[in-house]
Amino acid sequence: MSTKFAFIDRDGTLIHEPTPEETRSGDIPYQIDNLKKLKILPNVVEGLQRLIKKNYKLVMISNQDGVGTNIFPQTSFDEVQNKLIEILKDNGIIFEKIFICTHMPDKNCKCRKPKTALLDNLLKEEKINIEKSLFIGDRDSDKEMAKNIGIKFIEIKTNGAFKIDI
Repeated sequence: MSTKFAFIDRDGTLIHEPTPEETRSGDIPYQIDNLKKLKILPNVVEGLQRLIKKNYKLVMISNQDGVGTNIFPQTSFDEVQNKLIEILKDNGIIFEKIFICTHMPDKNCKCRKPKTALLDNLLKEEKINIEKSLFIGDRDSDKEMAKNIGIKFIEIKTNGAFKIDI
């Protein structure tokens, strides 16, 4: 029997991603590196709960430029990520797997979305229902990744409500 997966981007899809205009002087745009910046987007909890009720396994996949470096210390990332996971867990939402690429775009690594290396083991080990699995995200890289896996893409407006039709 195959399993339905919902692969979901994090920043801009589940949580608000600060735009350059919203970024304070000295901060790096787009990084959610402290709890003050953590804002779960509208309908995320309800949407994820619906996916679970429809028997989807949830997988978070995200590019996080420079995590573990001086520009984005691991502790800063972990504080936000752990709080997000805690809030979701308190609402009955558990991600089966979480995959994070920490490389900068110029490193041209094999694991940065839309490349699939982060998922290679999962795709080999699990019998994924390709027809019913989906990728939810807000970027062209998310759409391209869905195509690379061979699954449906559901686009969410960056920092918009998590509205999915399943």
